[in-house]
Amino acid sequence: MDDARLWPLLVIGLAGILVGLWPLVWMVRRAGRRLGSRPQQPVAASRYVLALVVSIVAICAGIASLSLMAMLQGWRAFTHKTHVAELQCIELAPHKLRIYLVPFDAEGARGATEIYDVDGDEWQVGGDILRFKPFMTALGVQPVFRLSRVEGRWNSAADANAHKGTAFDRSPPSLSWLGLYRGADKAPARWIVDGAHGQAVSQLPDRRAVYDIYVTPNGYVVDKRSL
Repeated sequence: MDDARLWPLLVIGLAGILVGLWPLVWMVRRAGRRLGSRPQQPVAASRYVLALVVSIVAICAGIASLSLMAMLQGWRAFTHKTHVAELQCIELAPHKLRIYLVPFDAEGARGATEIYDVDGDEWQVGGDILRFKPFMTALGVQPVFRLSRVEGRWNSAADANAHKGTAFDRSPPSLSWLGLYRGADKAPARWIVDGAHGQAVSQLPDRRAVYDIYVTPNGYVVDKRSL
């Protein structure tokens, strides 16, 4: 849900609170005049009751509208998925895989296709991720990430130990990320950071499928869709 769909709730909420405060201001002003013994037009008690009811209803409606907007905004923040890459993988021969990786930039534009030949039963991509505390996520702060590694993965540890691993760096090792790994659990970073670590996702090859790599507030995820 985008901001354009939330603005009516903001308008209703602010309008409700303003409308609800107006009768209260009117009653306070009349009370002030009465305490100051200043002349004013007398009104019936029913008018005070009506003003109070209108004030309560309008303020409650305004608060409810703003609360709903805040909940929807929080829901959107916690379920937000950033499209990182699109991947296809075909099996050229037993345990010989070819990976086609198309990265997406921060604006969602597709980059150049990258091709990797790896050994294994599955493809695997991963990298670094910096996750924030839930209250930061609710404010709209999304994870910081770097998709840095493409490699093959074996289903069994025995096969992995028996074969030489094949892996490719999409970006060189970063001292900045290593510093985050070591310092994310220390103050003041730990007050807003939930974790800094490496993470990867993997899947079996399928020439009839496309894999979408996303980053969520909890880390990397992969969605498979058939062609």
